[in-house]
Amino acid sequence: MADGPQKEAKEGSARAAILGWGGLLVFMGLFAWLIINQIRSGEIWTGKEPDAVALVRDSKPPEGEGMTLGDMLKGYSLKVRDLKTADGDRAYVGEFSWDANQKNGPEFEVQLRWKENQKTRVALWRVDLEKGELRPQGTEASSLPRRAKEGSIGD
Repeated sequence: MADGPQKEAKEGSARAAILGWGGLLVFMGLFAWLIINQIRSGEIWTGKEPDAVALVRDSKPPEGEGMTLGDMLKGYSLKVRDLKTADGDRAYVGEFSWDANQKNGPEFEVQLRWKENQKTRVALWRVDLEKGELRPQGTEASSLPRRAKEGSIGD
């Protein structure tokens, strides 16, 4: 009879140990699965910066009447050279430079730098390659298609 309470205590502690270690094992498995999927997701989109730039450059803003943003920018620099600056010099738009940085998985930030006379301008877009969406960030990016169509230089 003296063995009864000790035997129950041993069985109870064995169950607790099995549940504890089993729970820990399940948690570790889920945690490892989550981390591996995060790494894979990042790797899938690594090196896709040119695709993000192409999505913005090849987009067709409503102001472009079917033209891509890249084509509009080429026309922009040609239209502006017929303008005169306040100093009487010819206006200049050029030296377009595209760049992209991966933010999180399929999300990228695309940057366009260019010169307008002596001033360097920067336009930013947020791009989601998975959804194929782009969103202009700030007035430079949102007003650029209109200015390119009109051939006007910003302030």
